[in-house]
Amino acid sequence: MGQSGSLRGKLLLFIVSFFGVGLISRKIPGTVGSFVATGILLMMPKSSILVLICSFISFFLGWICCNFYIPKYETDKDPGYIVIDEACGIFLSGAVIYYFGYTTTFDILLSFLLFRLFDIFKPYPIHNIENSLKTYQNTVSLGIMLDDVIASIFASATQIILKALAFSVFRLCQ
Repeated sequence: MGQSGSLRGKLLLFIVSFFGVGLISRKIPGTVGSFVATGILLMMPKSSILVLICSFISFFLGWICCNFYIPKYETDKDPGYIVIDEACGIFLSGAVIYYFGYTTTFDILLSFLLFRLFDIFKPYPIHNIENSLKTYQNTVSLGIMLDDVIASIFASATQIILKALAFSVFRLCQ
């Protein structure tokens, strides 16, 4: 970790690591960050607007802070301990499923699992977008944030489709 001793560097690290959560585990920081964000989601009111606002705030805060942090304090273009992007993805996925009325603990945990699958395996176009944005120094931070936004959209869409199919099968079996 290319952490700086300066107050500015420490503050930026604190934010991009989702308030230090990304520093908890060296092996699975993204999963830990997603898990903590899911815990926060479980404790929040089940309001798609409120959770969408949290997603927007974490997106723009992550984008801006990564933009300042990475060029000055880090040599890796996407260090694992930066997990504010995972928090943004979890919150966005939560906002979408809440909008469709999926607010149970099972729904939120399913959202977490699907998000992690898409974030880890990065199917097309997630991987391509992430790599093309990380090619240039001025778009690295956007690439860090945007791949999780797209993974979140894929996870939400998959969950909505799976729930609709399960409901249809259940109705046919009655």
